[in-house]
Amino acid sequence: MTVSTNGQVNSGATYWLGTLPSQVLGIVSCAMLFSMMMLTFVDVAGRYVFAAPLPAAYEMIAFVMPGIIFCALPHVNLTESHVTIDLLDGIIPASFKRWQSVLVNLFSAAAVAFIAWRLWARSRDHLRFGEVTDELYLELWIFSTIMSVLCAIATIAFFVNAYGYATNTKRPKKR
Repeated sequence: MTVSTNGQVNSGATYWLGTLPSQVLGIVSCAMLFSMMMLTFVDVAGRYVFAAPLPAAYEMIAFVMPGIIFCALPHVNLTESHVTIDLLDGIIPASFKRWQSVLVNLFSAAAVAFIAWRLWARSRDHLRFGEVTDELYLELWIFSTIMSVLCAIATIAFFVNAYGYATNTKRPKKR
């Protein structure tokens, strides 16, 4: 067993199935952000300095942006680094805070699972109709399938958090 940076106790399975994939997706998301920044720089420099913009830069950036979002989503959900609103936290009794965290994570899991399901249905439509991008002729079903799978992983991260709160192995963050 190891202790993570936030004070939670991690078993070997937790590390290999949760922490490591989450960190890898975070690194992939950062690399995609850097590549989007470089694409934009090359496109703008080419456009204004050489009067020759990067062909299909808009389309490439349009695919990198959701890649960043959906790669970061499982990591953000597992570490609970997302934006929260603590409007009602002052009036909720301390004894209910743990169950509030369980309910919030279960509701969030349901919402993200719905998005994963709709993305999966959309990817089937992309495949069935042979939809491709306008300039690079990339098949769209590949991208929507990857986004759906990453949403499913994010759903699992919400369930892991809910389970941690329900079994009292994870503590609600102090805000």
